[in-house]
Formats: sequence, structure tokens, C-alpha cells
Amino acid sequence: MPLAALALLLALPATPGESVRIAVGRFPDVVEVKAQGLVVIADGTSAPADKGYVRITAGKGGPRVAGRELKADVVRLEAPGTLALRGHTYHQRLEVQWRRYDGKPELLVVHPLDLETYVAGIVSSELPGGWPLEAYKAQAVAARTFALWQKYRRLDLPYHLEASVLDQVYQGVEREHALAQQAARETMGEVLTWRHLVAQAYFHASCGDRTESAREGWGTELPYLPGSTCGTCKLATRYGWNARIARADVDRALAPLLGEPLVAVSVKGRTASGRAKGVLLAGKTKQRTITAADLRRLLGYSTVWSTFIDKLAFEGGALVVHGKGSGHGVGLCQWGARGLADDGVGYREILARYYPGATLRRAY
Repeated sequence: MPLAALALLLALPATPGESVRIAVGRFPDVVEVKAQGLVVIADGTSAPADKGYVRITAGKGGPRVAGRELKADVVRLEAPGTLALRGHTYHQRLEVQWRRYDGKPELLVVHPLDLETYVAGIVSSELPGGWPLEAYKAQAVAARTFALWQKYRRLDLPYHLEASVLDQVYQGVEREHALAQQAARETMGEVLTWRHLVAQAYFHASCGDRTESAREGWGTELPYLPGSTCGTCKLATRYGWNARIARADVDRALAPLLGEPLVAVSVKGRTASGRAKGVLLAGKTKQRTITAADLRRLLGYSTVWSTFIDKLAFEGGALVVHGKGSGHGVGLCQWGARGLADDGVGYREILARYYPGATLRRAY
């Protein structure tokens, strides 16, 4: 989409009936859904599902229901309450879309729902229970802002957001709780903006005392994401962390980049916040520098929890990594927001800490 068109869309006001479409699953062969009062809508017809259950398979040319390949690529499933899919439950509607991906048929499951219900679900899924309301409210505003920003970037796709850490973690009805719903309700329609455009309201689990700038984290200069002092996330589960990775696993992940086994690995350059910028891979005859973000991706995001790396060295047949914080470090620090809320700071002030210069506005 041209930048001018995107800017125009992001400047348009949202409406009280704003909705989003969430990709909640991709299946190579079969989708099974259960619900009381389940109705299956496809090929211009609507019929109740037998015993509240439907099994949809990926045929060669379209979705198959009850052994029959349909003409339409989309099967709509509706119920008066919730629908169960692969261990999660969702509000009222799912769409199963047949498509080709990498040349093979697959079934993409999309969950359409109203934005405020989605925001309550995000707050419930992203943050643990038992936190202060003001922390939930700060997360609600960030989640709503991020959702709108992504929606208007992806109008040409069958969905607006992923239900995973690729966008925002959404785990359906079963995670929703009263405080998250209250946070969404009391901040309804509120979004962060910059010069009347919807802001890019990134967030992460814990920053390790200082957030990263958008320029260093994403290569994009965003004045309201310059990197901020936090200092209130010390209670975070991974405020500090250690990893020990077997040399065989390191070589499996990194040696192909050099074409020979690694002899040494070291941090090369740091950002203004203190995070690793690059990582030098050294073999006996070759060297190569990769980004610290690529190191996380290659060794595993749940092994190297952030790029805020204090130690990176081979010791006793393993790669030892010490660091702090969890996630990319840009924008709202969730554990820092909790610390501020514990100290009596309101959600507006919390947002101002992590998005300095952004304006909090009511879109509807």
C-alpha cells in the first residue's frame, strides 16, 4: 500500500463498531470445531451441524465438508455462545478459509470479533492475573493502538493480526477475566497518536531497566519511541537470566553461516540502551557478523530471551549467555508498568513514560 494512502487510513477516526480479524490457526489438512447450536454457512446455504460438530478438510480444490468439496473457499461457522477449536474457545464466529500456501492446500482459521472484546482478550492473554488495574489499562490502550495500526496496514489480507507473539498473544475466551474487561471498558476507544496518526505502540515483557529505541530495535525513527528509563521491572520473571547451550546445538544453528565450526562468539557493538547490536562469529579461517536479533532467532527466543546480553562466550563445551529482560525491548515494558502501578502511578502517566510525546486520544 502506498505510504500516502496508509497515512490517510491511519488518520481516519475509528468507530464504536470497530472490528478486527484474527488469524487463530493454520492447518495443513483438518479443522474440527465444536459448539452448541453450531451453524455451518457455505455455498449460499446454512445448516445446523450434526451434534454441534463439524470436520473440515483441505481438498485439492477447496474445503471439504461431510465428504463433499465446496465451491466456495470460505466456510463460516456461527454459534450463539462460544466455539471450541484446538483447546481454545472463541466468541460466536469463525471462518475457515481454504487457500494454497507454498503450493500446498491449507486451512486458515480467522476469528472476526469486535475490537473492545479483542482488547480485553489481549490484556488477559498478555499479562498475568493479579496485577494492578492501572497496568491492565495501560496495556489495553497499547493493545488497541497496535491493533488499529496493524489493521489498516493489512486491509488487503484475509486477517489483520496473528494470535501469537508475531503480533499480540490472543488465547480466546477462556483467558478473559473481570479486571481485563474493566480495563478495556474504562479506556474504551482510547489510542495513542503522533501528529494525529495512530502510533506504533509496541510492547514487550520486561526491558531490564531501559527500553530500546525504535531506531535501534526496528531501524525506524519514531520520535515517541526514543528509548526510556524504566527501573521498575526488577520483579520480572526474567529480569536476569542465564542460558547454557550445548556446542553441538550452537554449531547446528550457526556453523552453516560460516561454513565451518565456530571457535568463538562475541558481542560486537552496543546500542545506546546497552543491548548487543551485532554478534561476531569466528571460525578457524572465517568470520561473520550477524545482528543480535538474528542470534536470538537462530538459537531460540525462549533460550536467548533478549539482546540485552551481558556475557557471551564458550565455556566447558557450551555457549554461556547471561542477559536481562525479555522481548525486543521497544515500547511499553509490561513488568515496568506493573511496578509503576504498584507505586500508585496511573495508566496515563505509565503510557507517557514509555511513549514520550505521543498523545492519548479517544477515537470513539
